[in-house]
Amino acid sequence: MIDKLDFTGQRVLVTGAAGGIGTCIAHIFDRHGANLILADRNAEGLAQLASQLLRPSQIEIYNQSDKDSMIQLSKRVGTIDVLINNAGSLLVKPILDSSIDEITDLIAIDLLGPMILTNLIGRPMVERQKGVILNLSSQLAFCGAEGRSVYAAAKAGLSQFTKSVAVEFGRAGVRVLAIAPGRLLTSMTTTLGSPEAYKAGIARVPVGRYGTPEEIADIILFLCSPAADYIVGETLVADGGYVIG
Repeated sequence: MIDKLDFTGQRVLVTGAAGGIGTCIAHIFDRHGANLILADRNAEGLAQLASQLLRPSQIEIYNQSDKDSMIQLSKRVGTIDVLINNAGSLLVKPILDSSIDEITDLIAIDLLGPMILTNLIGRPMVERQKGVILNLSSQLAFCGAEGRSVYAAAKAGLSQFTKSVAVEFGRAGVRVLAIAPGRLLTSMTTTLGSPEAYKAGIARVPVGRYGTPEEIADIILFLCSPAADYIVGETLVADGGYVIG
């Protein structure tokens, strides 16, 4: 099992690497030998992250809402062993309070972005019959939440996209799958809202706590490894039991 978590020599592209889960993903793959390509629109954040890693990494600045930027990114990175579509945005507004631009911008980043990168970077994977694509969905793909209808719809679409592409790519030796994190313990979850709201949120999680970005990164490492070779097309929900609770 431990040997199967060795990514030495593998080229791993992490989008949205400059913050949150992306940073944790980069650190754990770095510790397991991967040759990292870190992509984000935040150049300063990427440089800071790269300085913390054990081995040199390739930094790529791109805009996930711009198809031409993604086309150029795919040309620069070349052949990839593992693509982790982590980049995303969040819109917390009722649908009637959301502007058309806010709606289209979120769909462009959270749904169209991973679809386009799968098209561009998945093509050489299929040609050489080797590769893994992991998409970051959300628990909200499977349950309702006030003020998050656009985000939830994008993530639900991404999970269904994952299923269908897994069928298309599976016989070519390319695994496509997803993870759906629940609410995570970050500075945002502890500072936004009242202490009462924070406690109420935790009370809805059967395990009695929020997860951490590090825990999600650990699961992603496993899912992208040969140890998970028989997991295809699924969206693994990692939310402490919130959806089923």
